[in-house]
Amino acid sequence: MTKNLIVIGDCRNMAEIKDNSVQLIVTSPPYFNVKDYGTDNIGSINEYETYLRAMRQVFSECYRVLDEGRYICVNISDIISGEKKLPIPCHFVGILQRAGFQYREDILWKKPSGLGSSKRFGNRILNPYPMYYYPNNIYEHILVFRKGKFDFKKITKEERATSKIDIEYAKKHWNTDIWEIVPETKNYHPAMFPQALPEALIKLYTYEDETVLDPFLGSGTTIKVAKSLRRNSIGYEINKAYLDIIKSKIGYKENSEFEIIIRGDMSE
Repeated sequence: MTKNLIVIGDCRNMAEIKDNSVQLIVTSPPYFNVKDYGTDNIGSINEYETYLRAMRQVFSECYRVLDEGRYICVNISDIISGEKKLPIPCHFVGILQRAGFQYREDILWKKPSGLGSSKRFGNRILNPYPMYYYPNNIYEHILVFRKGKFDFKKITKEERATSKIDIEYAKKHWNTDIWEIVPETKNYHPAMFPQALPEALIKLYTYEDETVLDPFLGSGTTIKVAKSLRRNSIGYEINKAYLDIIKSKIGYKENSEFEIIIRGDMSE
């Protein structure tokens, strides 16, 4: 039986988690100032430098709780806010490095035929003259960083055997740093990532019975996938209004498999 903790609280403070106790972090942080996340949170900050400072706090906490040699995977993309295009992935790289993480990969999530791209900017080539080129963005970044060096000797033969990856599937779908995944279409949350994304990362970077953290849990996708893959999980979500959606998605039952902590100052 897996252990799954849901905290309704701000992930800039993850006091419920001990140092070096998480084996993988998979998350999709809120975009800057373009989505309505329904509460006062990092995504509702309307000043870009303030947004980046808030993310520094989150990634600092992520570094503290992540185990030595383990990975953090951050799904994010450029965004257009007002008249400006902001290179959030570029800035996140520097923030993650300053937090202490080592850069490993930049995996590109390609949305087939542009599915899931902005309706507002869906058809960007409208003018036959030079200087009017604004290509439609069909990629998001999965920034992969590691904390220190992994010790393969710590993993037993039994752990390797139970967590073995289907190598033929991996060669077909994950052999390059461009992954073609269909976006999520159900609107439980304004910026859900598809289940196939955390599923791939959890299989590639953890063993069974290890712990996966999502600091921006949203509708609960990461916990659902981690649980199905026999991994323990922790998720933080600042908006209490999503709790019922999370419970429904993960198959919540009042037993020892699940624990929910609701901090006293959280919004409805």
